[in-house]
Amino acid sequence: MNPETPEKRTNARSQFFLLQTGGQPVPFYSFRPEEAIDAVPALVVDLSDGGLQVLTATGQMLPHKNYRLELVTGGLVGSGKQFGVHAIWSRPDGVNLRTGFAFEDHAAIADEVAVLLSGSERKVLRCVLYPN
Repeated sequence: MNPETPEKRTNARSQFFLLQTGGQPVPFYSFRPEEAIDAVPALVVDLSDGGLQVLTATGQMLPHKNYRLELVTGGLVGSGKQFGVHAIWSRPDGVNLRTGFAFEDHAAIADEVAVLLSGSERKVLRCVLYPN
């Protein structure tokens, strides 16, 4: 890419998040696959029995109710397990948007996500939301 030519992407492939953890700002990046233009890079920040909470960029509204959520483990986007979720609520959270999702089939998924979340650094998981 020519440094004098501005980038013309209309859909960003990555998203930067700055979260307060232990009183310190901690940077996180989340990515989506290059070919998945409608996908939304995000972070899983909380988990309950029936669902989870996800942060997206404030300007990144979620126009759909139903998504396939892929947990990004090992740093490889497009290689993780995907499962169905549907949006229940959204609200601003600092410079981000926090959305609560319910699992479509929560029994086994909730346990798997809980293990990954508890073992992750700073209790945050990178993820990608794919519209259904």
